[in-house]
Amino acid sequence: MVPLGAALAILVVLLVTAADQRTLRLAANTLWLCGLVVAISVPLGTALAVMLARTDLPGRRGLAVLLAGLLLLPLYLQTAAWQAGFGTMGWFSLTFSAPVLLEGWPGAVWVHAVAGLPWVTLIVSAGLIYIPRELEEAALMDGSPGQVLRRVTLRRAWAAVGVAALWVAVSTASEITVTDLFQVRTYAEELYVEFAIGGEPGQPPLGAIGSTAVVALLVVAALALAAGMGPLVRHATQQSALGGLVFGLGRWRWPAALVVALVVLAVVGVPLASLAWKAGVEVRQSGLERTREWSLAKCLSIVATSPLRYQRPLFWSAILGCLAASTAVVAAVGLAWAGRRQGLRALPALVLAALSLAVPGPLVGLGLIWVLNSPDLDWTAWLYDRSIAAPWAALTVRAFPPALLIVWQALASVPDDQVDSAALEGAGRMGIVRRVVLPQRLAALGVAWLIALAVALGELGASILVVPPGVVTLSIEVFNLLHGGYEDEVAGICLAVFAGCQLMACIVVWLAVRAAARRAERFSG
Repeated sequence: MVPLGAALAILVVLLVTAADQRTLRLAANTLWLCGLVVAISVPLGTALAVMLARTDLPGRRGLAVLLAGLLLLPLYLQTAAWQAGFGTMGWFSLTFSAPVLLEGWPGAVWVHAVAGLPWVTLIVSAGLIYIPRELEEAALMDGSPGQVLRRVTLRRAWAAVGVAALWVAVSTASEITVTDLFQVRTYAEELYVEFAIGGEPGQPPLGAIGSTAVVALLVVAALALAAGMGPLVRHATQQSALGGLVFGLGRWRWPAALVVALVVLAVVGVPLASLAWKAGVEVRQSGLERTREWSLAKCLSIVATSPLRYQRPLFWSAILGCLAASTAVVAAVGLAWAGRRQGLRALPALVLAALSLAVPGPLVGLGLIWVLNSPDLDWTAWLYDRSIAAPWAALTVRAFPPALLIVWQALASVPDDQVDSAALEGAGRMGIVRRVVLPQRLAALGVAWLIALAVALGELGASILVVPPGVVTLSIEVFNLLHGGYEDEVAGICLAVFAGCQLMACIVVWLAVRAAARRAERFSG
């Protein structure tokens, strides 16, 4: 931690002394936004993780499925949903003539915090599940379950909490969907705006020194995040990590279930209901007065026809998302297996994951433009103008980190004796992976692929700069619609996408439960 702190201090000094006031302001806005988002999402997500992963809370599986659905929701959908409720033309603002609650900084912070909540819950839950059971059982001999939870379980999960905080911070810093809509100027947002108004792709938009310092600061944070995966990987290799204690809530069981259910339903149900209201609202003229009425028929009609109306963006999103998710998982398998025992072999995976996380989405797009849009090389110009290579690469970069996180943990948990036995029987390195490792971890690979697909489907900052003519993804289409005021159409397509995400969430949870059950049967047998 000392070298990391020294590196951060040096980067901050370089940024302050070398950057201009504009870059400093953007960097301060970015750090302030990330700090506020982490302050909201991490404590709440950690509490949800404890309740859902380590207690006998009633209905915790159903609540976990709802949160998994929120995890897979694209950021543009969540933004549109909260705007439909509490934005300028939201039902709350119009019905009660109330002040607009979500605009500017409050809107950007809240939407990012809600979007980060399921990620925090997932990462901290993984840290809680893989705490060695014997430590908690030994601690129970000297203290109550509550004391064991506070002094053993939560203390052992601090690394996972740190990973979750850095994950949310870096993801927030690299996104433009929310900040552009709420007009909050961050570093990633300014990169996109400068390119949109005609900046030169080959020139650093904010000055070489300032931009390099900001990105380097984020890269260091991402490296710390990637290094924090180590405890999770080590715990996953232990037999004792197959399941921790389940703490009984006693007489607080049902009150706690009510509180958790209200929180989950608030972050999932309120935006969903807002979208349904926006999709079904009709304005009727009666004399000189206009009245708003909600129509179930209109809501169902606009949701049912949305996939046909936006079939072209849906098609391109599906093609690019599947290609990016598949490429990200294949790359993650190779790098994770090479670095499963840590050491220098893990360095390529850590560096690539760190760069993929830390570099803002628009900077990824600008980098691809600089590489492919070269007038001296006909084949790169063809790839840039006449193929989907550029958006495919951009989405793969953004989908790679979550795929690596899941795949690395899954492959690191393969027992060493099985790998050594296959090697003694003459199996080569690829043969071991193909015949021993991958068949045991198909469910985990399926989860990684679906998570990578969800990230690719919702990505905007990088892909919006590099899509060729005639190719429009759903995230770009909805982004343009949000700025154009087509609110009922946005609500309709978002509700249709929400239904698809819930189906994906059910598949993810089923695969995860299946993988855990198979692992438990194998070790018990």
